[in-house]
Amino acid sequence: MNFLTPEMRKNTKFVTVFLFILLFLNSCTKLESTRLGGDLLPGDDRLITDTMLLPVQTYTFLDQDSILLDKGEQYLLGWINDPMFGTTSASIFMQLLPASYPFSYAVSKDSLVLDSCVLSLTYNGSYGDTNAVSRVNVYKITDPNFKSNQFYPLTYIPNFSTGNFLGSASFKVSDLRKQYNTRYANDSVFSQLRIRLDNSFGRLLLDQNNNIGGAFQNDTSFKNFLNGLAIIPDTASSGNVVNYFQLSGNRTRINLYYHQKNREGKSDTTVIRFNFVPDTARSASANKVHRNYSGSTVAPFLTNTQPSSLVYLQSGPGTAARISVPGLDTIRNKSYIIHRAELVAQQVYQGPLTLENMFMPPNLHLFSYSPSNSVEAIPFDDSNYFKSAEFLNPRQLDTVFLIENSYTGGNPNFIRDAANNRIAEYRLNMTSYVQNIVNGRASRRDFKLSAPYFPRFTAKKIGSEFINLLAYGRVQLGGGNHPTQKMYVRIYYSKQ
Repeated sequence: MNFLTPEMRKNTKFVTVFLFILLFLNSCTKLESTRLGGDLLPGDDRLITDTMLLPVQTYTFLDQDSILLDKGEQYLLGWINDPMFGTTSASIFMQLLPASYPFSYAVSKDSLVLDSCVLSLTYNGSYGDTNAVSRVNVYKITDPNFKSNQFYPLTYIPNFSTGNFLGSASFKVSDLRKQYNTRYANDSVFSQLRIRLDNSFGRLLLDQNNNIGGAFQNDTSFKNFLNGLAIIPDTASSGNVVNYFQLSGNRTRINLYYHQKNREGKSDTTVIRFNFVPDTARSASANKVHRNYSGSTVAPFLTNTQPSSLVYLQSGPGTAARISVPGLDTIRNKSYIIHRAELVAQQVYQGPLTLENMFMPPNLHLFSYSPSNSVEAIPFDDSNYFKSAEFLNPRQLDTVFLIENSYTGGNPNFIRDAANNRIAEYRLNMTSYVQNIVNGRASRRDFKLSAPYFPRFTAKKIGSEFINLLAYGRVQLGGGNHPTQKMYVRIYYSKQ
């Protein structure tokens, strides 16, 4: 039985519909707040949140970031041919030394019989086509200026002669991951690149002694005899992949396998190792990483002085973008509460899928340019992603900070574009900075967007952890003029 009159039922329906609309609007506001995430500036829940989109101007350029590798970092070896970003060639140079001086074999050199001489490198990972066959050649370094007390940039290459050829190897990534045992005691093999060196070089090592003037007498004598090895990719026959090696690993060494006669006249097999010593007193090292953009998609964008529709970012050493947001001047001294401000960028799918799967999008970092054009952190936001200084880097006198990547927003989120291609989307945080522009405490700056190895700031600050592996990752983004996937600044705000 219904105890309501027709007039009362009409009024009840009206109230119900009205309450439903209010509940729906309130739910929309809560959903928006939830989607924005937890790093919003505090605001009043009773304020209505609105959204503002500011257009940007984008310019791609060749980043001149000078990377100096520490001896304990990963070194790159191989060759890549990427139609979008051109070629990458990476070579390793290093000194491998006896364990101590003066060094000597257990018996006279006349009793030593060479079995083989093998160079091994500790393998850590790969970037590119892991099914490709790579080929590398080994040469003797002849440069007397290749010194252990130097840290060399990625542009450096010590002198060597192709006439001093010592050996070569062809391999796949699957070969590097294999595990097996050699016939020598305590010499198991796993995660290594092994290069058989010429027997004449192995015999030359066996023939050295520790007498006055002998190669094994002291460090100077040995480096006069062998000042290092150059490991160079064969670009004519190498596949589309680069590999990462740890020089400081205890399996990066020259393995000199031989047998000798004991007192009973029988042969004993043994191995002597020459290792990389990762300090400034013993082993020198360098990693030459060369980018060649000739004929690539990105080449004309590197010299273009006009705002472009596409942005090309390549992990260091690579390319970067300068971004200008003129619309930030229009919000100065407004009565806004900024809940979230972010630079939004989407990958523009190029294809084919095999290449997109091979060359993955990198992690990004957003810097700002000071009035003097120095590369700095974003003002007012740096307190949220610079943690306390960990230590002072004595090599470059940089203050080393832990950077909170979850705040900066440089990691890619993967979504689907209009054609259902899987693409990367970035949302880079600048919330505190924009709030201070609104309050009149900050002025408009341009931004630098890049995929750095380590984030480095002109003010002698550096991140304590790498953002990307060396030369790992690249991406094509829509720029400010792109017709369908524009880069822009999105601001969620409330009016006071």
